[in-house]
Amino acid sequence: MLSLLLVALLAEPSAAPLDQTSLAQAMVEASQAASPERLAGQRFRIVLPFTEERVRKYRAFKQSARWTYDTRRKVLVTSIGLGEITASNFNRFESSKLHGLPPLQSLVFNVESRSRPTPFSRISQSREYAYDMGVSTMASSYGLAIPYQEGGVSGLPAGFTPLVINQLRASKDTAWRLAKTMNVVVEGEITSLGQEPEVFCGDYRGQLTSLERTGNTRFVVKDRQCFVTARIDRVRVVRGESVMAQWPKAVAQP
Repeated sequence: MLSLLLVALLAEPSAAPLDQTSLAQAMVEASQAASPERLAGQRFRIVLPFTEERVRKYRAFKQSARWTYDTRRKVLVTSIGLGEITASNFNRFESSKLHGLPPLQSLVFNVESRSRPTPFSRISQSREYAYDMGVSTMASSYGLAIPYQEGGVSGLPAGFTPLVINQLRASKDTAWRLAKTMNVVVEGEITSLGQEPEVFCGDYRGQLTSLERTGNTRFVVKDRQCFVTARIDRVRVVRGESVMAQWPKAVAQP
């Protein structure tokens, strides 16, 4: 009976790839366990919506896929932009031994955050006082760390770079409908570059000060960030069943 069970298990197809939720949960468990299950070799398939540039929520700030509409030129502009993990935005860079690895691009796929109004400074108004109010955000982020070095090692698919921008001429209504129904699908495999632990976590503390992104509102952020190294095999921009762009490029049929 046991031998039949083993044969049946071996005959089963490989496990389905991890999505955003299951990959984030696996990273949490791996970072907390004394003897964590190895994640390297597991496949993932992450689906990311496009976020409008003007959205001023912290989750939107960390989104890799963005869109905006240029009303003057009547053009829908979409971008897929990865971040970078450095000692300035990750406070355990040295202790995680990341300095010995190739440059790591980051793709954040899950952000949990909560924000609240926060007084920053007191302003005198005649005989009374008012406060310059801002927003304080506490967050936890989970992402992929992808090796990428110009002219060298790369964990990105052929033709895909850390910043990809596309423009499409369209009316405002058409652009809005397109942008709201487009997603970026990222497929690949968790890898190991020799770093231990496999999932590395650190904090970011700072202020968001871009007038274009935050308006006159002051943002202070404390974000615990966890990453796992990965190789991305395929990136697609999809709308429903239609593939609008993909990397590596599809091979033309003869």
